Amino acid sequence: MNTIHSSTVVGEVLQIDGALNFESMPRLLEETALYAAQETLPNCLAIDLANVTDIDSSAVALLLHWRREAARLGKPLRYVHLPQNLVTLAQLYGVDDMIHCPSQQANPAS
Repeated sequence: MNTIHSSTVVGEVLQIDGALNFESMPRLLEETALYAAQETLPNCLAIDLANVTDIDSSAVALLLHWRREAARLGKPLRYVHLPQNLVTLAQLYGVDDMIHCPSQQANPAS
């Protein structure tokens, strides 16, 4: 089954939909590069991962890449709705502090 992925800018938030895995990386990198190339980037970049459906270890590398790109642009970056399995992978690899996963305060709805 082919996984569909897309990203959409809603206000000042880049919403990622679909898979966040090795197969989707080329498209995600292209789409986020286009987003970052905008002349009117917000003061604080935000990426919403609420609609991400599939995650593998390449997602951790992508979050680190996005963090480096934001630093290159001189913009703060925050992640919104980090999936718990992505946070767990980041903790497993010891990079959760690099992507700023706040010790995942328990979400009562989870």
